[in-house]
Amino acid sequence: MESAVANAKRLVAAGAEAVKAEGGAKILPQVKAIIAAGIPFCGHLGMLPQSVREEGGYKIKGKVEAEHQALLADAQALANAGAFAVVLELVTPPVAKEISQRITIPTIGIGAGADCDGQILVTPDLLGMLPWFSLKHVKPKLNAAEQMRTVVQAWKTSVAKSQA
Repeated sequence: MESAVANAKRLVAAGAEAVKAEGGAKILPQVKAIIAAGIPFCGHLGMLPQSVREEGGYKIKGKVEAEHQALLADAQALANAGAFAVVLELVTPPVAKEISQRITIPTIGIGAGADCDGQILVTPDLLGMLPWFSLKHVKPKLNAAEQMRTVVQAWKTSVAKSQA
């Protein structure tokens, strides 16, 4: 808990207005300590990007009843602890809707359907900068990865020609 508060204080000292961490009941002691230190806290449930390898990849959460119930409990625990909002990433839309209706703090969806209180769209996802996988919740509006490869290859070719 001490390191969580110390890290949160460092972020605030560097200019952050709040901190966000991934997890629910497992991190509740840290969440409560951060909030008790007067630092605004935002939760993050569902697919956890910092744990994606441990979880075996990007997977939609809430498909099975055990995940559904765990997400509800974690969201309520974060709200009860004093979080000001919770991000729901890749949570099934019906579960995200239920969470949004049950808790008193705003939900921010990332690929969790239209019934969250707010939405986040990760810019590289929209711009097609991650060609090694496709997302179901957003279709890229640009193929920036391919365009960047083309530009870099053209630059490398021009450098090679100028040195010849």
